[in-house]
Amino acid sequence: MPLAPIDSVDRSALRWLRTNPTVPEYTLLAGETAIAIVRWAHRTGARATAETADGIWTLGRSGFLVPHLTVRRQGSDDSIARLTNRLGHHDIEVGGGGSYRLKRAGLLLPAWRVWDAGGEERLHIEAVAENRRLEGGAVIPTGALPPRELLLLTVLSWYLIVLLWIEDETIEALVPFEGPDAPARFGSTRG
Repeated sequence: MPLAPIDSVDRSALRWLRTNPTVPEYTLLAGETAIAIVRWAHRTGARATAETADGIWTLGRSGFLVPHLTVRRQGSDDSIARLTNRLGHHDIEVGGGGSYRLKRAGLLLPAWRVWDAGGEERLHIEAVAENRRLEGGAVIPTGALPPRELLLLTVLSWYLIVLLWIEDETIEALVPFEGPDAPARFGSTRG
């Protein structure tokens, strides 16, 4: 299926739909029109690609003390966008573009907001997890960004949200193996 350029669709309400049940893969839709597809390389891990009408981007995570996510054109070592984890928020730098801040909308809200350097909200994403399946919607407030920048912010933000969700799901799956009610380990002398 050919992907439409983001500047050719109604961007007032976008949605992320999971399109592969085994390996994480999400398609960004405007109505029924596909704009981007984000595919993970494996069921777990951070390596992914984003396919857009503009080309293919590689998405990755690196850094230990200051973790960050990067977006690169496939085959290039130069970042076109970078998300850096800060205490309580994430900073996004778009190469040749602006600086943004991504932050969860609230402690109990499954929503994220992106603000520009002037404090204007530029993107609002709500993630919904049902039956171990994550999907979401993106709303672009008035005062649109250049389409390329908007697509980068939307893809990079969703990439982070899915990575965090995968980590949460992994931790939740391990909880039964901790604590006093955990199954006996090999060689354990517990009676």
